[in-house]
Amino acid sequence: MFKKSIAAVAALGVSALSFADVSITGAYEGEFSNGGSGAYEYTQDLDLVVRGRQGESTVTVTLEDLGADANDSTVSTNQVWIDTKLAGLDVMAGKKKGQNGNGLLQKASAASQKFSVSTNVGPAGVKATQASGDGNAKLDASFDLAGVAVKAQNVTNDARFISLGYSTNGIDVAYETNEASVGKTNTAYSVGGKVGPVGVTYVNIDIEDAAGVTQDDGILGDISDAVAGKDLDGIVGTLDVAEVGTVTGKYINKNDLTTMVAKVERGIWEVSASKTENADTTFGAKMNITF
Repeated sequence: MFKKSIAAVAALGVSALSFADVSITGAYEGEFSNGGSGAYEYTQDLDLVVRGRQGESTVTVTLEDLGADANDSTVSTNQVWIDTKLAGLDVMAGKKKGQNGNGLLQKASAASQKFSVSTNVGPAGVKATQASGDGNAKLDASFDLAGVAVKAQNVTNDARFISLGYSTNGIDVAYETNEASVGKTNTAYSVGGKVGPVGVTYVNIDIEDAAGVTQDDGILGDISDAVAGKDLDGIVGTLDVAEVGTVTGKYINKNDLTTMVAKVERGIWEVSASKTENADTTFGAKMNITF
């Protein structure tokens, strides 16, 4: 598998010899876990991002999930796109993932072929995106209103996604709302702050259409299985401890069940324990390396 990966990167390099600058960045995650069964296993995942730059143009390729397959043979080139400029406009074309909001309700969407043009109109940022095979363009807008960062995605559609963000005196507030289906709106907000080594964040999510909630690795972990009409909220606390690292505790209320999470991060290491009501405690240890 690794030889295939190197060959893929080399092939990209050959096709990009005319670029003035080529770079490779990546993220590796390896995890020991027991899943509550008592039998530990080790899983790993490596994602690489290759960029070739020439002037104002950049071609980006992502190689994802290297090493994740048990047979060590899975290599997915999920995203390939170009960022460039045309007559003062920012242009993106290619296969790329998308993100609705800032991650409270939804994870990044699957990569798809699209073309977008964006620019600033006065204090506002405006972007028009045309998906391949779709006859309707999507319009996004972003601007700052009295210190509040406002982002509206697909603004001409009833299913527009609205995100707000505000920070003052060490307090951060985030809000997202989306009419996921006719007459059914999902809403989420978080309020948090940090004083010295102590940080606390409260998150509340109101779900009317569970299909519109896809986040599986957010601040409250996996909420993609949350049930509409049931309470979903949680508190996340962090404490920076010298010679130990960052200690995180989470209390999560989801689907009428409570989950307690404890985690310690130091350097590349992360050790955690999680206990959901009526289920066994799970333990895990991760190594996270970015380069």
